[in-house]
Amino acid sequence: MELNGQPVPLDFAGIAEIDGSLRGVAVGDGRVDVAVVEHLRVQVPAAARAAWLEAEQGSWEPWLQQQPGFLGRDLSWDGDNEQGQLLIHWASREQWLAIPRQELDRVQERFERLAHAALLRLGATAQQVQQQVQQQGLGANPFPLVYEGELPPLPQPSLGEAAIGGQSSGTESMEPTAPES
Repeated sequence: MELNGQPVPLDFAGIAEIDGSLRGVAVGDGRVDVAVVEHLRVQVPAAARAAWLEAEQGSWEPWLQQQPGFLGRDLSWDGDNEQGQLLIHWASREQWLAIPRQELDRVQERFERLAHAALLRLGATAQQVQQQVQQQGLGANPFPLVYEGELPPLPQPSLGEAAIGGQSSGTESMEPTAPES
């Protein structure tokens, strides 16, 4: 990856640590009871992915891990649209929505400071960062939110349902049949 014509190494091996990994809260059968998934998309130019991940790791990730009801999150990046996608898993919608707005604003300010510092360290010029602040306003988020929503989890299939391909009554044979001649 390049940022302002300079090579910038990318290390995405850390994404598993950044995402709050649901594996840590899975029940014995590997399932996690999730009541709601917060769904966010942010604008993340290709040249700034490393800065976005670094800012996420230094701000939202440690803060989220301290929140009641937080189960984990998944981060991904859509290169075609240059967007980061965040799926944040909560044990209850009430716990998610109970977080005070001023607390979210405080974490967002930290995220933006870390993002600007990471962009500068990774090769963006102070002039480019300052220009963005002037164009978008003081405290401009270098990774603006483009979508915010929520996803209810799919109901877990019961033991009598097939994992893929619909439902089974449990009485149908799963044995292959010989072709008719």
